Amino acid sequence: MRKNGWKNCIPGRWKEIHVINESILMKAAWNILKHFLTQKIKDRVIIHSEPSDLFDYFPRSIIPTQYGGTLLDHDMEDWIRRANREQEKNSIQGQPNFYSC
Repeated sequence: MRKNGWKNCIPGRWKEIHVINESILMKAAWNILKHFLTQKIKDRVIIHSEPSDLFDYFPRSIIPTQYGGTLLDHDMEDWIRRANREQEKNSIQGQPNFYSC
């Protein structure tokens, strides 16, 4: 029950999770956590040792320049503005706004 309960109650379905710049804490947590996950879920978590590994999964046009892609910061500014507007309309009172330009 415990093993399947928390796994099946996550309100989202991800095809893959890509991790870049993992910390030592993340490495330790993953090494412990992966023993409790099914092989299907383990295969969905992809840890990239180098940013250039992202190009095997994503086109350069959607990867920020800091990771070797061609997406400039000003391309993301419009998305950040829209996200801020949505959060202002739908957020719980007192919840901080984590997006910034």
